[in-house]
Amino acid sequence: MKKLALSFVLASFAIAPAFAAMKEKPLKVELAAQNDSGETGYAMLYPHGAKTKVIVHLKGTPKGVAQPDHIHKGTCANLDPKPAYVLKPVVDGKSVTTVHVSVADLLKEPMAINVHESAQDIKKYVACGDITAPK
Repeated sequence: MKKLALSFVLASFAIAPAFAAMKEKPLKVELAAQNDSGETGYAMLYPHGAKTKVIVHLKGTPKGVAQPDHIHKGTCANLDPKPAYVLKPVVDGKSVTTVHVSVADLLKEPMAINVHESAQDIKKYVACGDITAPK
């Protein structure tokens, strides 16, 4: 009987992180236009334990153009130019990427999602949003 009880206790420790991840809610990041691009939208960050699924939705994007986007350290007002996490390019207003970092870790220091005009014009930012905890 003790072995059975011990098995249940050990099993509960093994599945506890999965239940904790299920309790986390998605985080919405508003993306504002930059450099008069007219591109606005949002990104949804869905927690998956130690990973995060990032879905970017933008309006006003050029049709068929791949627009690089990344998660950077810093804020939109003071962005570290070196990407912390590379996202799949936004094409026709949408991008879906799973990154190897938890939402909780993304919230530990200032971070932002930044979208570039194109691979050819990587220095021109068209949209950005700070990743912040819900209030």
